[in-house]
Amino acid sequence: EGIGPIRGFAKQRDCTFMHCLELLLEAIGRNIGYDELMGVSGLAFRLQVRVDRWDVGNPDPAVGDSVLDPLFAAIGVEYELRVVRREELAEADALRRVISASIDNGFPVLAANVIPPEDWGIITGYQRNGWAWTCRSYNGDARQQDRTATGWPTAVLIISPLKPRPAPKPEHAKSIRRAVEMFEKSAFGSYATGRNAFEHWCQMLRSADSRRHLHPNAWTYVGLIDARQAATRYLRSIADEFGAKKRSILEAAAFYEQETRTLIDGLANVPSENQYSASEQSSALRAMQISTLMKAKALEERAIQALRAAM
Repeated sequence: EGIGPIRGFAKQRDCTFMHCLELLLEAIGRNIGYDELMGVSGLAFRLQVRVDRWDVGNPDPAVGDSVLDPLFAAIGVEYELRVVRREELAEADALRRVISASIDNGFPVLAANVIPPEDWGIITGYQRNGWAWTCRSYNGDARQQDRTATGWPTAVLIISPLKPRPAPKPEHAKSIRRAVEMFEKSAFGSYATGRNAFEHWCQMLRSADSRRHLHPNAWTYVGLIDARQAATRYLRSIADEFGAKKRSILEAAAFYEQETRTLIDGLANVPSENQYSASEQSSALRAMQISTLMKAKALEERAIQALRAAM
């Protein structure tokens, strides 16, 4: 009980993990807003692009250079992330029991793909001894009311009883350092990160030759818009904590806001798979997207310079 409605896409809540976590925390009495979660985790400032293939998971906070550890440390919550395939019968049965126990203890469960496609949702209850779940999801008409899950979760995140939340102000200072470090880090595993991610993304666009890139390209782009919108709001919400360096925080927020506007202005050049019926994104559209990404990178360089001055 008490889980609020999911806002849905294009409503400043496009990171399905963070919005579902926001609703879960609210339901158990720890109200921490979306922008705060995006900020303290570092996701508001992260960009990563998988180098070996187009990947719809680029914006996912649990994928690649995961932000889950700093996120949950900053909000005083312990978590366990489980990835179990349905055909692994013993492990799947154990996962069902863990989910049921969490529900019995009053803690909803975050899960990806409970109603496909691959987005995060919230398991709110179970039926038939854990063999069927009810859930809240961005998909399947489940944003405002629980529906029966139709997919097997590709990942499940279970939280433990809450600890005292650390004082927010030191966590906000850490997030500024994390933002700078993320931008300056060039790679993490199979992902190009920070300024290098912009460069690699453009390189992949130059060589794209089929429709395969349309959906992951568009979703990575939308994820970047959402993240930088959150960064703008987050920085403005914490600026007063930085005393004489407040001006630098607000300057960074202004550059992220300019970056967001630039990306939104270029959104028409980034068609989704459903919007575009041709065999591939035209070279002209790809060139315009590359130009937009280079402008976004230049603005982000200036935002990071301001954040560095606030450290």
